[in-house]
Amino acid sequence: MTRLDSYLVYAESHRVTVCAIGGVMVMLIAWADWILPNTSVGFLYLIPVLLAAPALNGYQILTMAALCGYLREALDPLQSAGMAGNPAPIVPNPANWVAGSFGRFTVAACGFAMTGFFVRELNQRRQLLMEHLAERERQMLRQQETELQVRMLIETSPLAILTLDPGGRVVLANESAHQLLGFDRTQLQGEEVEAYLPILPRMLHSHHGGNNIRTNVECKGQRRGGEVFLAHVWLSTYRSSEGPGLAAVVWDASENLRDREGAGLDSMMATSRVLIGAISHEIRNLASAAVSAYAALPMGTATERDERYQALGSLLRGLEKIASSGLRMASSREAVVADLGTVLDETRIVIEPSLEEAGITVAWETAAGLPLVQADHHGLLQAFLNLARNSVRALENCERRQMRVSAEVERDLVVVRFRDSGPGVANPEELFKPFQPGAQSVGLGLYISRAILRSHGGGLRYEREDAGSCFVVELWPAENSVDQRWDRIHS
Repeated sequence: MTRLDSYLVYAESHRVTVCAIGGVMVMLIAWADWILPNTSVGFLYLIPVLLAAPALNGYQILTMAALCGYLREALDPLQSAGMAGNPAPIVPNPANWVAGSFGRFTVAACGFAMTGFFVRELNQRRQLLMEHLAERERQMLRQQETELQVRMLIETSPLAILTLDPGGRVVLANESAHQLLGFDRTQLQGEEVEAYLPILPRMLHSHHGGNNIRTNVECKGQRRGGEVFLAHVWLSTYRSSEGPGLAAVVWDASENLRDREGAGLDSMMATSRVLIGAISHEIRNLASAAVSAYAALPMGTATERDERYQALGSLLRGLEKIASSGLRMASSREAVVADLGTVLDETRIVIEPSLEEAGITVAWETAAGLPLVQADHHGLLQAFLNLARNSVRALENCERRQMRVSAEVERDLVVVRFRDSGPGVANPEELFKPFQPGAQSVGLGLYISRAILRSHGGGLRYEREDAGSCFVVELWPAENSVDQRWDRIHS
């Protein structure tokens, strides 16, 4: 900061002091001009005007300029010379001014005023510059804080984040990117990423024209040591002075793939066990009836010696044993607990887009504080999805397409109802029988859904209503005893 800037800052903060000093200087100059009638010192009024202008506003500068111009002209030697026979100092009086005095007064006042306004404008420019510099400094500080936050976010992110130059080389990479690809710190910069994530250079080189690419892909990745992993990549391209660039966020989805496939296998095995148990139950009933009918046949010497008759009995008894073993295998499952609210939320996420596309409005009425239920999470979700899809098929040709899902506690059970405004069911007694003629998916949807629910003590039934159809899912709360659950299963 220069001395002039320092004085201007001082004048702004000490206005009274500066104005007082300027007033004293004006009086001293006027006094010197009065006692020296043959010497003109009026030009010295520029000094107090220059010093006081930073502390004055526009009207005050004009007033001070007029006062200094008046004193300069009134005490001018030419004015004194015009008064003949009066060599002593005179008292300023505009009535005694000679010709041309008013012109000189005007010029002097304008000069003093212009000097003051120049200093004032200079000070205002300095203020604007200081404000601009202060704002620029604040913006730089905010930008540095933002950059620091973004840098910390990138560096501490569990996702691998990296950027590529037009040649497919890594420009920036965070710690997670080094760990994902098997590099030590700072070794990844400048490396060609094609050997590790080949999809990135292909997406970068396919960027033509002015349209940037923003997408996510799933691809194979490879670490520096040769280990292969499944990569989920969110990427976008951008334009820079050097050409197209690419920014990518990479996630190692290998563990998620293993969990997903393991959960899918467990769900498939659980559903298969339920299906085997349900079919074994039907086969056992048929086999028991066939064995009873076989035992009731009249016995005779010819039939006892007939090998075909004996083989038929062995086949029927063997079929009954196989069905019984299937039932025992299906019943040997661990007790599981599901969060009904979470299952309903997942059902809503899955089915709402298809319902909206089909023009079906759905209302969700879920009571607060629903308890945990005795059911398999994935099996319960499959049953709900099957009921929802049945409602969608039933509403295809209806003018009013409405669906309502409610969940509440009734007596000792948690009840979930799926209602729709469809035409209803003509023969409810045929609903849960497999392999029905004309049914979709060979008529196994409701049959398997009820078997899944029954395997945990629950149930699925059709409830008659005046309009539309209603399927009721009954579930046992998790706090109920195991004996109650098994009594429900075998009832």
